[in-house]
Amino acid sequence: MITAILVDDEKNALEVLEMQLNHYCKDVNIVATCEGGTKGIAAIKKHEPDLVFLDIEMPHKNGFDVLNETKDLNYKVIFTTAYDQFAIKAFKFSAVDYLLKPVDITELQKAVEKSKSINNGSLDEKLQMLLNHLRPGPQKLTHKIALPVDDAMQFMEPDDIIRCESDSNYTHIFLANGKKITMAKTLKEVEENITGTPFFRIHQSHLVNMNHISKYIKGDNAYVIMKDGTQIGISRNKKEAFLETFRKV
Repeated sequence: MITAILVDDEKNALEVLEMQLNHYCKDVNIVATCEGGTKGIAAIKKHEPDLVFLDIEMPHKNGFDVLNETKDLNYKVIFTTAYDQFAIKAFKFSAVDYLLKPVDITELQKAVEKSKSINNGSLDEKLQMLLNHLRPGPQKLTHKIALPVDDAMQFMEPDDIIRCESDSNYTHIFLANGKKITMAKTLKEVEENITGTPFFRIHQSHLVNMNHISKYIKGDNAYVIMKDGTQIGISRNKKEAFLETFRKV
């Protein structure tokens, strides 16, 4: 049985989520429902639950305040949020689970099942990555790229990556040291999270590091040769933008 606490400043949202869990997630035992972050912090410290359903936008003490003040306790978190799509991308890339309001029952069940296999030790890294995406500022490690690999975040310099190749809903990351990382992320998701670094989407299936291009072959079927010897064609509708970007690198 999973012990859980629900934290939200909206009473109606608490009641609906409690009802959904009671009806559709029989292995979840709700030990407290808390209106607002202050009550949530007290309840988490008192009950030390396995799982916390946590709203983000709350007055006085928001979701991040709750996490910060209970960071010494070992529990898993599922955010409940009405955030816009920009923020949702941050959740996905950070591998932190979330439920978008209004909560869908099927997604709720999936999130509960997923929480059973989450490695608690990796939560701090995932939350830090999420904060870096949601709260950009002077402390953000903009010179590093963070890749979610299994239950951890792997940080690397941009030039550690030669290219990224799409494989349906997966992306293969080819590294300068000859190794390959495969992520359960689409190439579009990867691209959206490494903006500002020397990468260019030259093809629907390929994102390349401009610093690792050794040669550009002109012609109707133009292509590039990467430093690892890989030849990658350039889409015709990308050629002009590619050449313009290449001049700036």
